[in-house]
Amino acid sequence: MNITRTHKFFDTLLLALLVLSGGGLLFVYFKKPASAAFCILSLFVCMFFGGKLKKGLFNAGIFTFFTFSSIILFTYFASPFPQELIKYGFYLLNGLTCVLIYIHISNNRDLTYFYDRIRFVLRLILYISLANFIFGILVGYGALKGLPWLKGEYHEVQHFNYLFFYVAEKHKYTVFGLDFVRNQGWFWEPGVNQVFLNILLYLEGFVFKRRGKWTILLIVFAIITTFSTSGLIIMSILLLSMYINSIFRYIIKGNPVIIIALSLLFIIPSYYIVQKVVIPNIINKTAGDQESSFQKRVFDLVQCPCIAADYPLTGVGLDKIAFSKFRQEYLMTDNCKAFSDYLEDLTGFEFRATESEKGSSNSITGLMAKMGFLFSFILLFFLFRQNLFKIKKGIFMFIILVSVSFEPLLLRPFFLILIISGMFSFFNKFTK
Repeated sequence: MNITRTHKFFDTLLLALLVLSGGGLLFVYFKKPASAAFCILSLFVCMFFGGKLKKGLFNAGIFTFFTFSSIILFTYFASPFPQELIKYGFYLLNGLTCVLIYIHISNNRDLTYFYDRIRFVLRLILYISLANFIFGILVGYGALKGLPWLKGEYHEVQHFNYLFFYVAEKHKYTVFGLDFVRNQGWFWEPGVNQVFLNILLYLEGFVFKRRGKWTILLIVFAIITTFSTSGLIIMSILLLSMYINSIFRYIIKGNPVIIIALSLLFIIPSYYIVQKVVIPNIINKTAGDQESSFQKRVFDLVQCPCIAADYPLTGVGLDKIAFSKFRQEYLMTDNCKAFSDYLEDLTGFEFRATESEKGSSNSITGLMAKMGFLFSFILLFFLFRQNLFKIKKGIFMFIILVSVSFEPLLLRPFFLILIISGMFSFFNKFTK
């Protein structure tokens, strides 16, 4: 099929919304119109910018949407606590959107084209993140504290003309005696921004390889400006893997000079990044000013599986408000407390959180608590079967699993489409 500039424009717009749907501020403050517009756009692109739909793909799409819808609706009707139906409607809407996008990619495009377009979108995210950080440096921390607030139902953020976004007090970070604000780009928090920057790092390092060396340096810098523990861990593993691949390549070529140069270029900056950024970040998150973030994540890791153990088949429901209210009154069993004590002895950290009035920051354990063990394991099974990012699939899945273990992202469209693609790959066997 001949792909014109018009095709590329709408495909790029579609993938830009897909990325922003994974935690972008657009879908935080304008969730209803943005989600509806996203679904309409995906349907429009499928209908007017593609060819005849393959029968097997259509059948797989029907089975996929039916399976996903059945899981969501079962959770709604079987939940032991009152739930708002409209919130489940959004899950179904997002599921339909992901099905349509996957059908469009599989029927009308190919993965090489998909990688190229998603790379283009993520590079825009990179440039926005760099501009966001540089603007913050230029105006100074004091000026950022005085920026006006944009307030929503669950979130609030400071902004400069709706172009650059910060939360100055909460995301303050001090390095070399200078005050910075962690870089969240156009996402609700820095930990989400790093996810997409690391996915771009994966694309540049393992999919496009030698075509983006300077871009890799910019990505590394942008990830560091997020001061995200999970982001720094993922980045370090990706860079180490790239380094090992390069070393093997030049060992085969028998070029020791390049091997030594690569080693120096990797080891020396890595040492200073670990010493000046990674270690202070971990210390600050576990025992410093931002200890509450660490305590919350550990509490989510322990409490949510305990809730799932009490409601193994149904969970307590996907309604965020109902789930938060339930957590405020939930008391952990003796077995859960014993597990918490064991983790304390194992890690040497004191876990002080005993309750939470918020949703889970851990997508995986949160999914268990909300949907029960059975359906959460089914969705995770399909996540591991995802077939959109096939090159170095293990490395890509490492990025996703670490990220969703630190952020509540798994059922948002960008991550949900990975689950949907896994369902397609499963049902394709029976619908050809």
